[in-house]
Amino acid sequence: MGTELAKLEERIANTDTGAITSIQAVYVPADDLTDPAAVHTFSHLSASITLSRKRAGEGLFPAIDLLQSSSKMATPGVIGERHYHLLQQIKQTLAQYEELKDIIAMLGLEQLSVTDRATVNRARRLERFFTQPFFTTEQFSGLKGKGVKLEEALDGCERILKDEFKDLPESAFYMVGNINEAIEKAKKEPKKKEKTEEKKPDEEKAVATNKEVAKV
Repeated sequence: MGTELAKLEERIANTDTGAITSIQAVYVPADDLTDPAAVHTFSHLSASITLSRKRAGEGLFPAIDLLQSSSKMATPGVIGERHYHLLQQIKQTLAQYEELKDIIAMLGLEQLSVTDRATVNRARRLERFFTQPFFTTEQFSGLKGKGVKLEEALDGCERILKDEFKDLPESAFYMVGNINEAIEKAKKEPKKKEKTEEKKPDEEKAVATNKEVAKV
């Protein structure tokens, strides 16, 4: 299989007279990316977008696994210095969040250090900011499709990584376009009211008595 696949993939190449672009859908058995067939196939691809059942189950669409997806064109010379460095920061943040998930499941978020909690907050906001309502799914989701320019997407990611929106709820970043839409969405969401304990009549009498004694 490896030899036959290699012969096929080697025919898909650029020459001085033309180029062939191939888009391939690869089914990975049991979602195991270490499967020899999957490894051999991906080694011939210049870019891959890995879809995640887990993200789909969480309602994060498009359900792309950013840590498993890759592109040989993601270099400073092709996408630019700013885009490349932001990509590395985002992947590092998401990777650290993945490592912390087991600890969070066992001990809870409160047991993490301040630095780790900040990392988790950034990662969760990034995950939701990467969701986007599609024009082709409007009739199914009921959400109007959004188009986002590259510079707007980079600006939003950069500001999230700088903790500019750490006080905004995570839900504000879900299924929006640019970062300004997330800010406007947060303003419309009802704020959680802090519960204040009402004093009982007996407690009020005791306070009044203490004040009278203090005056005497």
